[in-house]
Formats: sequence, C-alpha cells, structure tokens
Amino acid sequence: MAWRSAVIGPILVALVNIFLIIRHTRSEERKGRLELLNSSTVGRQSALTSALLTTFGANILMGLIITLSLIGLGLPWEGSLAMGFSMTLFGCLFAAIASLAAQLTENSSDVRYITVAVLIAFFLLRIVGWDNGEVAWLSWLSPLGWVHYLRAFAGEEWWVLGLFIVFIVFMLFWTYKLSSIRDVGNGFLPQRTGPARASSTLSSVIGLAWRIHRKMLFFWIIAFIVMGVILGYNAQTMTNIFNNNPLFMSILSHMGNGAEPLDSYMTLMLLLFGQVFAIYGILAALKLRSEEVKKHSEFLITNAVNRTRWAFSNIFFALIGPAMLLVIFILSYSSIYGIYSGMDQDLSRLLSAVLIYLPAIWVMVGVAVALFGFVPRLTSLTWVVLGFFSIINFLADFLDISQWIINISPFTHVPNLLLGDSVGWDPVLMMVLASVLISMGLIGFKRRDIT
Repeated sequence: MAWRSAVIGPILVALVNIFLIIRHTRSEERKGRLELLNSSTVGRQSALTSALLTTFGANILMGLIITLSLIGLGLPWEGSLAMGFSMTLFGCLFAAIASLAAQLTENSSDVRYITVAVLIAFFLLRIVGWDNGEVAWLSWLSPLGWVHYLRAFAGEEWWVLGLFIVFIVFMLFWTYKLSSIRDVGNGFLPQRTGPARASSTLSSVIGLAWRIHRKMLFFWIIAFIVMGVILGYNAQTMTNIFNNNPLFMSILSHMGNGAEPLDSYMTLMLLLFGQVFAIYGILAALKLRSEEVKKHSEFLITNAVNRTRWAFSNIFFALIGPAMLLVIFILSYSSIYGIYSGMDQDLSRLLSAVLIYLPAIWVMVGVAVALFGFVPRLTSLTWVVLGFFSIINFLADFLDISQWIINISPFTHVPNLLLGDSVGWDPVLMMVLASVLISMGLIGFKRRDIT
C-alpha cells in the first residue's frame, strides 16, 4: 500500500494544495478583493497567512484521517503515522511552493504552470532515480523520493521528516520576504503585453477556444513527452529489477497471468498514472467556469454567439486533448525504449492499451461539465470525485472492499489489454455515460443564469 501510493497519492495532494493556495491568494488579488482588505485595518500579510493556515490545517486533518484509518485497519501505528506525516508535510510543502510562485507572477494561470512544472520536475527526478544504480541519488532531490525514503512500514526513518520541515520553512521565508516588498496586484516576473490587433483565428468560437487552451495544451504535451521518455529509458532497468526480485515477480505474475515482465511493467505504470491522464481533461473542462468567473463568456454569449457553441468549443479540447496526450506519451515511450534497448514493440498494442483509458477520462470530463451546467460554484468537486476514484483504485487490491464500491470508479472498468484482457462493453457504456453527463451539463448551462 505504501509503495503504490508513494507517487500518485502525493501528486493528488500537491494539486489540491496548489489550487487552494492560488484560489485564496493570487485569484483574490486579481479580483481586487485583497486590495480592499489591505486598505483597512487588516495587516498586509494577513490574507497570505490565513490562506496558509487554512491549507495547512486541511493537510493536518487529512494526515490524521489517513493515520487513524490505517490504524483502524489493524496496521502498525508507526507506519500509519509515517504515511500520515508524509502526506501532510508533502501537501504543506506544495502549499508553500505555490504561495512563493504567487509572489512571482500576477496571473493565476502562470502560478499553476510554475507549480505544476515544479511537481513534474520532482516526479521525473524520482523516476530517474528510482533504482539503486548510479543515479539513485537524484531521488534525494525530489520530495517524492523523501516520501519513499521515510520507509513507512519498513523501518521508519523519522529524520527524513526534517527535510520537509526545512524546505517548508525556506519557502515560507522567501514567500513573506517577497510579499512584503512587492506592489499589490503585481509580480516580480515581467508580463508580456498582448498584440495590438487580434489574429484571424479569433474570428470564430473554435479559434477563441484554441487561443484559451493552447498554452496549457503545449505545457502538458511537453510534460507527457518527458514522462514517456523517462519511462522508456527506465523500462529495461525496471524489468531487470522485477526479474531479480521474487516479491515483485510474484505480484506481477499474479497481476499479469503469466504476461511478459515488460508488459506487466507498462500495465503497472498505466494503472498508477490512470488518474493523472484525466487531469488535463478536467482542467480543460473547467476553463468554462474560469471564463465565466472572469466575465469573458458574458461578453460573448450576449451577442451572436450561441451558448452551446461556445461551451462545446471548449469541451472539444477537453475531449480531444487527452487523446493527443496519450498518443504522444506512448510514442515517446516506445521510441526511447527502442533506441536504448534495440528491441521493437508492437506499437498498435501499446496505442490500444493507452487509448482504452479515454472513456474513463471522458467520464471525468462529463462530471466537470455536469457540475458546471447545474451547480457552477461546486465545479471544484470534480477533484474530490477524482480523488475518491483514486482511493478506490489504490486500495481495491489490498482491502476487502465491496465490489459495488469498486465498480463506482470508471478506471476500474478499463481493461488491461497488455495482459490479455478483453475489451467488452465497459468502454462503450462509459462513453455513453460521458455523453449523457456532457449533454446534461450543456442543457443546464443553457437554462441557468450566468453567474
């Protein structure tokens, strides 16, 4: 359990903290609310301090729930406490990083790009230094590696917690330092001015949607290329580790029904990153809400632009974007593996194995659109739903969870094609569910008032 949740668990915790801090610091500042507060008797740093205390408190509560839940399952209290501490401190660390990034730029989206880029860099350092070879020391440069080196349930190394605390204090020191000397509403990084005249692509709704989504799409394309390169580079090393470790071979043989170690390795990676694949789709769908909050959509749909056309032009990128990312990811993985190992893989099998995740991703897009259409203020619950599905998939193999609960997650119904699973009707049913959710969201948006 500790090994399986040592990567995806912290990533989801980090994303929650990033969004919370941005919501209560840079977003509030962009709307002018913090300027009103600071002009009264409220201290200059009070808003930042309140956001950090609230976020830190949420992380502490999360860690407490994790610890008590694991103890309640009969696991040793030392390891349970170590897992709770690691998730709490990892979340606090990214809250501190996001608060520092909020001082550097005046745009909320730029803060997201900076912090997510830092998270991806930590992830890649952890992947490269995963084995015990010559570059294993790289894991020590990543807090994801610190979660592993804490060794929950494996002879806890409590001193590793000090690394988190030192890093958090360092980040907070520079956060408050920069916050005290910058102007309200501004950042330290210069902002590029826009062109004087609009390009011809902005003459259509789809062109505007492309303009809105392209920056984020390019960012995720680069991230998935790098992720594929790292996994392809490490594939042969990891399969050798699996072959030399009887425990891993037992797990893989049980999971893969006698499949090749390389297929089992790739299947395991897809299982670990299945929820990560959905993040872009959710972010793209939630652009609908951010454009509404910024009052941009109100200017469009009060003229000749149809509500449904405007909404679907954004949903289009939420549906097509993940497919592009998955194809790019598997192409980069296959290319690098072929270069370093000298062996070819069946590209059609790999593409099928990764694209079969699309229906589950589209269900998450549908959840975001449905919330946007009927309860736009609660669109952030999409992340709660994704986290709930992740917990189900993490614990399903370890705990005696009722099958109907496991079946709630769409990722449970994704067949492992590399292990010989048949496709069946599950992907079709998930696409139907995604279509229903998106249609409901569009109907709700068409009938409700603009917030």
